[in-house]
Amino acid sequence: MKKYIRKHLKDEKRVLMLMYKKGIFELLGIDYNCLSWEYLKYGKRQRKRPNNTRPYFDTLPELHVWSQDYWGEGDSHSVVDSLKQYLFWETAKEIDEESGFPINHKYPTTKFLIHYLNELPTKNSNSKFNRVLKCSDE
Repeated sequence: MKKYIRKHLKDEKRVLMLMYKKGIFELLGIDYNCLSWEYLKYGKRQRKRPNNTRPYFDTLPELHVWSQDYWGEGDSHSVVDSLKQYLFWETAKEIDEESGFPINHKYPTTKFLIHYLNELPTKNSNSKFNRVLKCSDE
């Protein structure tokens, strides 16, 4: 496993564990028993190696939750991205009336997210969430 993929996985697990300890899953309405790991393509296409017939992409693991709408159509959403989107809209101070988007507001980074979650009070101090964090393909 490449170094930046290990770092991404480590940060993802740290944010998810902090989300569980701080009670964010209840705030977002996510059942943590229904989460699953998915591998998504990110970054540039790597060059074709001599023994391979096709070039390949790097995939990064993310924890996703499955949701269904009124008509029964399902979709999976990243848990960490859901929290980032929630914080983006909730912490906006000024919203442009014409476009409906925040003025001069940045999307939260992983470093900011870890710092923000560390400051919140702890609600769950048990280790039930550790079985969800075990990635089967590591």
